[in-house]
Amino acid sequence: MARRHLLCQSCNNVLIEWGITQSGKKRYRCIFCNITRTYHTKQNNEEKIYILFKQYILWGNTYEMLSSLSGYSVRYLEKKFHAYFLENPPELPHIDQSSITETFLLIDGLWFGRWFVLMVYRQSGNLVILHIAIAGREVTSKISRDLKIVREMGYRFTGIVSDGGTGIIGAVNKVYPHIPHQICLAHLHRGIIAAIGRYPRDERVKKLKLLADHVWLIESKEALRWWEKQIEIWIKNYHTFLKERRYDIDYNWWYVHKGVRHAVATLKELPQTSFKFLDHPLMPKTTNEIEAQFGHLGKRWLAHRGMKRERWKDFLKWFVYFYNQEKLSQKKTKED
Repeated sequence: MARRHLLCQSCNNVLIEWGITQSGKKRYRCIFCNITRTYHTKQNNEEKIYILFKQYILWGNTYEMLSSLSGYSVRYLEKKFHAYFLENPPELPHIDQSSITETFLLIDGLWFGRWFVLMVYRQSGNLVILHIAIAGREVTSKISRDLKIVREMGYRFTGIVSDGGTGIIGAVNKVYPHIPHQICLAHLHRGIIAAIGRYPRDERVKKLKLLADHVWLIESKEALRWWEKQIEIWIKNYHTFLKERRYDIDYNWWYVHKGVRHAVATLKELPQTSFKFLDHPLMPKTTNEIEAQFGHLGKRWLAHRGMKRERWKDFLKWFVYFYNQEKLSQKKTKED
C-alpha cells in the first residue's frame, strides 16, 4: 500500500509526525502554520481511491490536482485508476415508463476527432442516459443493433428525434418504421446558414435567409403552409439566379450558386422531415437536450486530452455511469 502524505486542513501543506497523544495516537504538525492535530481514518483506502476516481472521471480533475488534495502520489493514483479502467462499469439504471403516456427517444453522436463517435440514446425530458455505444462510423447496422438493445430493455417510444444522419435514418426505418421521426431543426438550420453564409450580401440571398430563420416561428400547420408558399414564390422569382452556370475553355460547366441551391433543396424538404412535432406537441424540435450533455464531455476531453485512444472508450462508459448516478440522486433529492 502506498504511503499517503497527510495534508494540513488550513494551508494544504504536508504534515510531519510530531509525537503522540496521551492515548497513544500519532500527532501531526504543519511546518508552515504550526497547527498540530491527530488524524482519524474514517474511510478505508479503497473507498478513498474510488471517490478520487469519480472526481477524475466526472469533474475532470487531473492527477496532479488529486495528488495535491489527497496526498497520494501521481504514480500510485495512475496504477489504481488503470485497474478501474480494466473493469466494466455497472449497468445503467432502468427508467420506469409506466406513468408516461408520450415519450420520445433522442439520438445523437459526438465525434472525438477522427478516432470514434459516441452514440447516445436518451429519453426526452429525462437526463438519465439509456444507452451508449462507441463506433468508428455512424452506420445503419450498428445503430440498428443499438436500437434493438434499447427496445429489448423494455422501452417504448411515441417518436424519435435525431440529427438526420444517413445511418440513423436507415436504422430508424428498419427498427421503428411506424413511429414519427423528427429530424433536428437546429442541425438542418445550421447546414443552411453554413451554405449561404451568416451575413449574405446579395439581396436575393438575404430574403432566403429570412425565410430560413423564420422556421423557428412556425408553431401551426397553417403557418407551415404559408411558409411553404413563400419558399415556392422565392424559387419562382429567382429561378434564373439558381440556374446560373459558369463555363471553362473546354465547355465544362458548373452551377455558380451551389450553396444557395443546397439551401433551397434543404428548405423544400423541411416540411416532410422536421415538422413532425406539429402533430405531437410534446415532441422536441431539436436534439439540443443531448447537445448540452455533450458540452460536459467536451470539457473532459480537454482536461484529459493526453489519454490514449483505447482508454478513452472505458473513460466514456464510466463517465456516463457516474453522470447517471448524479442525475438520479438529484431527482431523488427533489422528490424528497
